[in-house]
Amino acid sequence: MPTTRSKSDSLYQTVRQDILSLDLEPGAPLRLPTLSERYRIGLTPLRECLNRLTTEKLVVIEHNKGFRVAPLSRADLLDLEQARNAIEGALFVDSIRQGSDTWEAAVVGSYHHLSKTPFPSVLQAPEDLAQWTKRHEAFHRALISGAPSVWMHRFCDQLGDQLGRYHLFIQNGLREMSVTQPAQASTAAATFSKAMELAPHTALHDAALARDTDAAAELFRAHANLSIQAFEELIQLLPAETPVGTLLRHPTNEASA
Repeated sequence: MPTTRSKSDSLYQTVRQDILSLDLEPGAPLRLPTLSERYRIGLTPLRECLNRLTTEKLVVIEHNKGFRVAPLSRADLLDLEQARNAIEGALFVDSIRQGSDTWEAAVVGSYHHLSKTPFPSVLQAPEDLAQWTKRHEAFHRALISGAPSVWMHRFCDQLGDQLGRYHLFIQNGLREMSVTQPAQASTAAATFSKAMELAPHTALHDAALARDTDAAAELFRAHANLSIQAFEELIQLLPAETPVGTLLRHPTNEASA
């Protein structure tokens, strides 16, 4: 029979995944009676769950309004990318210094899988993009897996989850635009794809195997900047009235509140 703790953890994982997958939309109010009916659980464990998610900044508490899914904003997106550059980049360099032969093998194997999966347009079948995303994440995990810092890995995982919400929001928005504004959606999707090309990943792979920490640090900064540059270009390409255009143009979280 499930314990109270296991039920609490299960609820936490379910609500957390619903936020990361956008089933609970950014900025949406989280009303306890509605959630109680949705998850078939009492108000007390729900309140505890939402308070727990506030510590990860996936849920926010607004004065006199209660809980809300953490909204999205351009400023937050760029901050997350810069934080990822600092933390994941440091883990990558430390992995090169301390990684074993097993670490090298993981890098080689994950890169091989990624190289066999060209990045599909975000306008194509979601399952194709999901396959690439899975292999891309595996490659990045392999690059940093030689570093021993438990806390830095934990922070890196949290950053990855937060950025995943943004990427999914943008991808979904571009698919919706492909129906109403196909020409603009196609141009924007091509811009998004440029940041995901294989060549920068090949450079990271080569620096890892060469154990070149200086090159690795510079290459990772350049790799992170590709995403930032893509988002800046999308600001100019996407119509302001679309959800993605609104997000990327608005500097604060008020756009999604």
